[in-house]
Parts: sequence; structure tokens; C-alpha cells
Amino acid sequence: MSALVRINRICAWILLALMVIFIVTGYSWHNHIIMNPRQAAQIHTTLDPVLVLFFLIHTMISARFTLMRQGLRGRSVDLLLLFIGLLSYLAVLRVAL
Repeated sequence: MSALVRINRICAWILLALMVIFIVTGYSWHNHIIMNPRQAAQIHTTLDPVLVLFFLIHTMISARFTLMRQGLRGRSVDLLLLFIGLLSYLAVLRVAL
């Protein structure tokens, strides 16, 4: 199994755990159940950049595999995906912070 496949799977599992926490804290923030709404809001908003980071890693690796299956490969495709991922993350950071 290649390193990218492993990274992709690890990111998917981390995303699953983060999404569960994100949903629980959002629900707690709104309905005042499970935890203090202030604590839930803090955890919920702190998770945004981390969640987006793992989502973009997972998405860009999956896009690379899809493009490879379509016959598009090479250093230029990798650099383009890296550029799109970094630009997207910087855009999210600008909004989140």
C-alpha cells in the first residue's frame, strides 16, 4: 500500500472523529445539552481550521487518484492540486481567524 493511500485513510478516520465532535459541540451549543454552551462554542469554532485541513488533504489526495485513473498524471498535476489545496486553506484561515 502506498504512502498516499495510508495518509488518505488516516485523514478519513481523523475526519470521522472530528465530525462527530463537531456535530456534538454544535448540537450542545445550540440546545444547551451535554456540555456548557460556552465550552461547546469554543471547541466547535476551534475545530474549523483543523477540520478543513484534514478535509483538504483527503480531498486533494482523492482527486489525484481520480485524475490518475483518467490518465492525467505528472508533476504539473501534483503542483496544481497542491496549489489549489493551499489556496483553499489560506482562504478558510482568512475567514476563520
